[in-house]
Amino acid sequence: MNKKTTLTLATSLVLGGLASPFATADVSVKVGPTSIPQGNAVGKKDITIQNNKLAIAIAVETAPPWGVARGGIIDIATVKDGVIGSDKASLMDFIPNNWSSWPTTYQKVNVVKNTPKEAIITTDRDWEGVTLHTRYRLKANDNKVHVVTKMKNTTKKAYDKLLSGYVLWPDGGYLFGVPGMKGAKQGKATHALTDWMSAYDEDWSLGLHAPYFNFINYGSRDMYLSHQLQPGEERSFEGWLQVGPSGDLSPMVASEIKLKNLPAGTIQGSVVTTSGKTVEKPAIVVEKNGQPYTWVIGDKGKYSLRLPAGKYNVYATAKGHASSTPIEIELKKKHTVTQNFNDLQAPGELQVKVKSTSSGQPLDARITIEEGDKPLIKYFGKKTFFTNLHPTGQAKITIAPGKYKLKVAHAEGFLAKAKYYDISIKPESSQNLVAAISPQANPNASHWYSADLHHHSDVLDGFTPPEYVLRSQLAAGLDLSFLSDHDTAKNHYKMADLSRSRNVPFIPSMEISPSWGHFNAYPLQLGKPLTIDPGTASAKEVLTAAIELGASAIQANHPMIAYGYFKNTDNKKVPGGFHPNFELLEINSAVEYDKTIKRVWQQWNNGNRYYFSAGSDTHDVWNELSGKVRIYTQVNGEVTADSFVKAIKTGNAYVTFGPLIYPHQKLGEEIKTIPGAEVKLSFDVQAVHGLKSVKLIERGEVKNEKTFNNSQELTEVLFTVTPQQDSWFSLVVEDSQGKRAFTNPIWLKVINLAVNQQ
Repeated sequence: MNKKTTLTLATSLVLGGLASPFATADVSVKVGPTSIPQGNAVGKKDITIQNNKLAIAIAVETAPPWGVARGGIIDIATVKDGVIGSDKASLMDFIPNNWSSWPTTYQKVNVVKNTPKEAIITTDRDWEGVTLHTRYRLKANDNKVHVVTKMKNTTKKAYDKLLSGYVLWPDGGYLFGVPGMKGAKQGKATHALTDWMSAYDEDWSLGLHAPYFNFINYGSRDMYLSHQLQPGEERSFEGWLQVGPSGDLSPMVASEIKLKNLPAGTIQGSVVTTSGKTVEKPAIVVEKNGQPYTWVIGDKGKYSLRLPAGKYNVYATAKGHASSTPIEIELKKKHTVTQNFNDLQAPGELQVKVKSTSSGQPLDARITIEEGDKPLIKYFGKKTFFTNLHPTGQAKITIAPGKYKLKVAHAEGFLAKAKYYDISIKPESSQNLVAAISPQANPNASHWYSADLHHHSDVLDGFTPPEYVLRSQLAAGLDLSFLSDHDTAKNHYKMADLSRSRNVPFIPSMEISPSWGHFNAYPLQLGKPLTIDPGTASAKEVLTAAIELGASAIQANHPMIAYGYFKNTDNKKVPGGFHPNFELLEINSAVEYDKTIKRVWQQWNNGNRYYFSAGSDTHDVWNELSGKVRIYTQVNGEVTADSFVKAIKTGNAYVTFGPLIYPHQKLGEEIKTIPGAEVKLSFDVQAVHGLKSVKLIERGEVKNEKTFNNSQELTEVLFTVTPQQDSWFSLVVEDSQGKRAFTNPIWLKVINLAVNQQ
């Protein structure tokens, strides 16, 4: 397990954090809580390094996220005119084996050089029988931190199939994965055009150069080498963390040219609209081999971009503008090509109102571009929009001119079908769209209410500000709002205020995240901080901490994946061993959930009454769905966070990806009967896309099945069972699109009257 981190000061340092900002290019090293705004390095021994381009903070005392060992970078910020910007990163570090549980016995951080021209910090750690020595170096006036890690196997054991390398996880913004990887989330880097990735927003960029890599994970946040490590073998990894003051990615290419000494040329020119207006902040997007490679952000209609010699397609674009016609260019070494663009179309505007056809009332909605312009540079224009919190059901969208097919959805697949609209946007003009949604189901009328019990905002690995968490959850037709970020309650108060403004009950949560299992605890005291280190705590300590935060329910998230509680319990990697003090097991939409279903059924067979919960694990509402999977429970009386959670804990709930279920008897309840007596189990079922089948499950096996011909009506299904011994029964309902719902069990207690009479 992680033990206390030591810090060695090789030179005289200033303690207590950074002094006032300065504008020189010199390097500064300070020990203490970081002065990077919104930074996470709050320990007295943490180290902040700064020059005139960037600032980073290294975790010496502060626990990094996700149970990672101390000694890595947990805060990164730009420095502009001597002023440090806000933290833009969760973690930049060396991972020895793809986010595996990291048993480590020591972490030693040394300041080995501290001069105005250069600072060097080293970190020594271990992972199993492997030593890890990492060196961070920042020079004056440099926009890059040079990082080298030496990995040595000190044992007689051969390590096979390792994925090791640097990871860069931004806080918010957008990802631009390794160029050439076609947006792949995971896999071999066979088609990579470069060895770098980037994250960005309008006023910042972070990049990671990783020339060793041959494998990516999590959309290129992880830049790995797939390798072996034989007994006694040492392997070296080299990378560069690059920081920029805007969403311009051309500096990444400039560094690539310099680091590799590539022959290069320059493209330059001007950009105007079709009406001749200068485009103040144009972007020139460069494609190589048909794939996006980089872009440069110009100023006052002018741009200049240095590229490696070769053939490219380039086009001009800008925020809200329709892109120019692509031009093919060929750059030669030390040559300059002038290419002007004069065919950009200025933005148009779309006013959207969404209402219910049955009540005429406004509806929260998710609006997506199904066909039409989808800008590569994400802050130039999104492909997904949400109606405002106030006024309800309305949105004003600035959009590039062109023809579009829009999808407008409220509670899509659960309560209603989406509607599609063809529109044409003209430059510098506005038009209106009134979208009418026809609800087909109303669970609230029977006191059934839903929530998505695993949802992130814009801290650590999340990309969604709290306002858009709520907008997305309401558009999904959820009845309660929910927020669970990794190891932090940072956005609780904001989410609570937003929910209150819409009279929506809010369930505050936190995803406590040791490397061997993640847990959502809820409802919590608003804003109360976690007081344990998930990287060192035992299972008992983690679950006890959840209760101390105010939780009345604890949910084991994605329990059967690599960092799931049951998976690591099986592998004997849980510190202190299995501890049973939790109530719920999550069906998670982001990973395979069938293994969890079977494991829960096994728990029921063993008499352990852990019940289902459900969470989408959404991090980015513009690219992922809130409420893709959700839990429904019945609340008679006022719907609050407490009453909702209390109802879930009784087991009177079901998990669904679409179909709706209305049991005639309470789920989770115990029915007493005698051997062989008939027990009738009755349910109403419904699916907006039509029902395919309803299966009655007894002790994990299909007991009976009823099939349907795509029926969309509310349909009663009745099963008669005659148990001879104690048992349980649950439903699996499937719709015509293959979306399923899973109920908690109805327990049957079989009483032998003859035995009782004796």
